[in-house]
Amino acid sequence: MVDERHLVYFKKLLEGNSEISSRAYLSKNEDSLRKQFSPARFARLKFKSIDEIIKILDEEKISYIVNDQAIRNEKYLATFHPDALNEKGRLKEGFKDTLFNGIVHDFKTKGEDAILTLYEYIEFPENIHNKKNIEKLEDIEFFAETELCLGDKNLGLFLLKALASIERQFSDADDIVLRAKEAVMKHQSSEGN
Repeated sequence: MVDERHLVYFKKLLEGNSEISSRAYLSKNEDSLRKQFSPARFARLKFKSIDEIIKILDEEKISYIVNDQAIRNEKYLATFHPDALNEKGRLKEGFKDTLFNGIVHDFKTKGEDAILTLYEYIEFPENIHNKKNIEKLEDIEFFAETELCLGDKNLGLFLLKALASIERQFSDADDIVLRAKEAVMKHQSSEGN
């Protein structure tokens, strides 16, 4: 039998009523949870939290109503390094504003004019071909897709469109630009635009 306090938390988490993220909860209650579950189940709980929590609640015959936005938010938070999260497992205040030389902050304050910050960050067009800037493009692409799927859709779409706007470079940048264009088209077709 699973400790009732854990079951109460799991139910609150799935229903969107939890004060802290699953990652923070697992960290704070790791010893207790390790004692109650096999090593394999604890690993699944740690790395596939939502799926395993649903299984646990179903096994314990506890009813719940899944809040899709809460689940989406949990999956989003799981993509970040623990250093980016506060004690409640939420993003630290202003964390995203510091990313990529302030692109996110500029998008919030300047809108689409933030593309200039992006170009400056990746040293476009002068030095876009060097390895360091290709890595920056890859990081932005990954972040943009994560935002589009799980976080701020407008920010993700803006970043992908900004990447897609880069003309052919005859370098590794072209693959990233092509993937960004495909992601934008896929999103627009799914949205019916």
